[in-house]
Amino acid sequence: MDGSRPARQLFSLPPGQFLLLIALFFLPVAAPSVLGWLTVLLATPVFIPLAVHGAKRGLRLVAVSLVVAGAGALLVQQSEVFIFSLTLAPLGLALFYSARAGNSATQSGVKGLAVLGITWILFWATYGMLTGTNPYNLLLKVLDLGLEQTLELSKSKEAGLSPETILGLSEATATMRETIPRMLPGLLSVTVVFTVWLNMVLINGLCGRLTSIAPWGAHATWRLPDHLVWLPIGAVVLALFGQSSLQNASSWLIMISGTLYFFQGLAVLMALLERWRVPPFVRMILYFVVFFQTYGLMLIAVLGLIDVWCNFRKTKETNA
Repeated sequence: MDGSRPARQLFSLPPGQFLLLIALFFLPVAAPSVLGWLTVLLATPVFIPLAVHGAKRGLRLVAVSLVVAGAGALLVQQSEVFIFSLTLAPLGLALFYSARAGNSATQSGVKGLAVLGITWILFWATYGMLTGTNPYNLLLKVLDLGLEQTLELSKSKEAGLSPETILGLSEATATMRETIPRMLPGLLSVTVVFTVWLNMVLINGLCGRLTSIAPWGAHATWRLPDHLVWLPIGAVVLALFGQSSLQNASSWLIMISGTLYFFQGLAVLMALLERWRVPPFVRMILYFVVFFQTYGLMLIAVLGLIDVWCNFRKTKETNA
């Protein structure tokens, strides 16, 4: 056997792609306060090289890039941040092998949710054992401390707020400090769902451009299973007739199902805008309004829920 063959294959990989991947893996670690948000997208640069170069060659490209980025993380003393960013790698691999198997967007999304959820649970459980802390309780304390400090700052003379405004902020802060512990499991679950969906959207778009093949078809065609509609229905029933603990669980289910049907509603909106040939500039304005208005988010989620029965994306061709 030729032992130098893997080395030759390794160095034959495009140097520009090496540098790009190293930068994508290293920048969120080097400047976490500015670019830390990129961490939730790191399943995408794991997936794309595998899709472009194939599993074996792509894995080498990703692995070497991660090693170099990890060495950089050690130099800047940000190894903990880098280790957390590695939790997105299993998600990228799971989505790649699911797409290669021909799974639908829903099937791939379910696998991604399972992989990312388990990976994050194992990471934080291990972190808690090594540090002797409870990460969940620590997060609650940090959030509560942040609310308390914000309230104290608003009461200071430098803030210059009126007594009525301070009273309103105090009442709102008290409500949030009571609500957050009950809502946090749902918020964390929504974070997992949003992370998987966002990576799938980016992967689908980039693969469509780089390989001319979108792994899960056009985003406007993505559709949840019809039987999933029982999730929000059951959650509402629990909220109306359940006891305190069941009501908490119902709020988590409502948050999760609302997020899922928001994604479906967004796909419906995209399909309708394409059918009506709305100009790109107008589409951007509509998307901006949807994402930055609370009522817009709710309306899109309702649109996605109603689509289960009305099927707004049905065309004359599909009716024939």
